[in-house]
Amino acid sequence: MSRLRWADVVDRAAVIVTGYDAVGGCTLRQVYYRLVAEAVIPHTAPAYRRLSARLAQARRQEGFPDLIDPLREVHAPPAWPDAGAFIREAPAWFCLDHTAGQAAAVYVACEKDTLRAQLTGWLERTGIPVLVVRGFGSQSYVQVVRERTARDPRPAVLLYVGDFDASGADIERDWVARTACWASVERVLLTHDQVREHELPPAEGKAGDPRWPAFARRYRLDADRPVQWEVEALDPAELQRLVAAAVAPYIDSEVLAARLAEEARQRARLREVLDDAHRQLTSEGPDAGT
Repeated sequence: MSRLRWADVVDRAAVIVTGYDAVGGCTLRQVYYRLVAEAVIPHTAPAYRRLSARLAQARRQEGFPDLIDPLREVHAPPAWPDAGAFIREAPAWFCLDHTAGQAAAVYVACEKDTLRAQLTGWLERTGIPVLVVRGFGSQSYVQVVRERTARDPRPAVLLYVGDFDASGADIERDWVARTACWASVERVLLTHDQVREHELPPAEGKAGDPRWPAFARRYRLDADRPVQWEVEALDPAELQRLVAAAVAPYIDSEVLAARLAEEARQRARLREVLDDAHRQLTSEGPDAGT
């Protein structure tokens, strides 16, 4: 590959990010894999680090659209300027369980936190919970999931999203085995067929991974060259389509529509009650009750 013109790379990256506004934006890794797939930059660790630095510089100069960064946020206690502001905002927080009335209790699990923001946004209307496994999940988290599914009489269904590699396959196996609460499990992505269909670029795998030889034999890969395919390499729009298609068979649209209508009705009633309370609060004045 010839010497990179980073100004052109940044311009192309900005177009890619803006194109994903309709699906809730994208992460740095997703931009990187799109640029690799388009042969704009090489698939190397130094290229990824350089891209990160160049896009950070462009954002500091306010010349680049925002990226999703699910791992960094400001942790501050909730606060309002006054009780009136709190009362005005409160009805918007009210939600019913959107999954109530559905035949199965569906969960979408992702292997790492980088997809949490996108998955929760895409699934918000359905109310389907998202589990972030984060590698080989802690026993405490396993127990939380087991107890939650045990409280629900419906069969629990797990739809799994993770990287296609030796460790990723074992993380899924370990999670399913230790939670041991699923009526059915489906790997939504990545799969071997998806990797080939979308011609996703492989990344260098973990040297010395003891799981690699068996994985390589299973999929007829080079046993001497560990590789992996990260889910971020998939176009976010296609990722969203695949998740939606996996969820769709478990959603009765009429039941969901009725649930959303009931939520809207109750929220409107709550707003009326709180508006009355706000009017009473303001009419009494600051010295009321003294």
